[in-house]
Amino acid sequence: MPRRPRLNIPGCLYHVMARGIDGIDIFSDDEDRFQFLQYIHVYVIPAEIRCYAWALMPNHYHLVIRSSDRELAIMMKPLNSGYARYYNKKHGRRGYLFQDRFKSVASQDQLYLEEMIRYVHLNPVRAGICSGLDELDSYPWCGHAVLMGTRACGFQDVDTVLKRFGKDRLSARKGYRQFLENGLVDKDNSIINAIRASSAGKSDRSNPALWVIGDQKFVERAAEKDHERRLRLVRYAANGWNLEQVCRHVANALGINESDMMVRGRGDRRSAGRKMVAYLAHRQLEIPVSAVARYFNIGQSSVSEMLAEGEILVKKYKCKPIE
Repeated sequence: MPRRPRLNIPGCLYHVMARGIDGIDIFSDDEDRFQFLQYIHVYVIPAEIRCYAWALMPNHYHLVIRSSDRELAIMMKPLNSGYARYYNKKHGRRGYLFQDRFKSVASQDQLYLEEMIRYVHLNPVRAGICSGLDELDSYPWCGHAVLMGTRACGFQDVDTVLKRFGKDRLSARKGYRQFLENGLVDKDNSIINAIRASSAGKSDRSNPALWVIGDQKFVERAAEKDHERRLRLVRYAANGWNLEQVCRHVANALGINESDMMVRGRGDRRSAGRKMVAYLAHRQLEIPVSAVARYFNIGQSSVSEMLAEGEILVKKYKCKPIE
């Protein structure tokens, strides 16, 4: 049976979870956990994803994020694959580390962000890793301690979350912690049930609540946006858009030869062209960063750094949009 297409909504709130294959542990020690957080810094934050909550469990992880205008899978793949390479090399193993694709549930922002954060941050308590909130307040492998101010984490958006619980940090932290305490009593919650069903892999097309949570209007709008995006990508493919065509398109806009952009330059039109190609190929055509990196024979991190400046240069040189 073919895998159902993943719903992609630019700027949407998501709960993301990935589990070790066959339930194996994906974190063997604190060094592994620390390294995974570093990979979030390297791969997720440059992709303009905002992270509100996270928890590292022995055999899986949770994230609550807001996506950018790019496909979620393209942004998440480098995180899982990069960490898997590290883990396999360190522990002398081969093969897949994660179970299939990561799971994701898109959610309506209003009233749902708090619930998703609470669900994720209470995982260490529910699993018995932390004895209660007092221990969780300083537990290093969960975003709760960051919100409480006892731990630091450069990629977590603390301000956006705390503003939902109070006017100043002191009252916000008090309100947030009380909200978590209230959640220790397990409730029949449609949000939590949907997240748990998705995490367990119980998803199918006949039950949209397993991949999008919200009122009817939000669900309809989400499906419409995702459908429009898929049609746009089909149109690009039908019109022959690929990396070579994008390179030709940018070269014409800059008045240079396509081959010029295959030679590294600094501060000239060759350099500008490479950045513009990276931006248009990845952001509009959703070509993976890895493919762009191979095309230019450079590292993926270099391509990621090109994207923001590429967007500015496309406007500066009045490069026509891809149609």
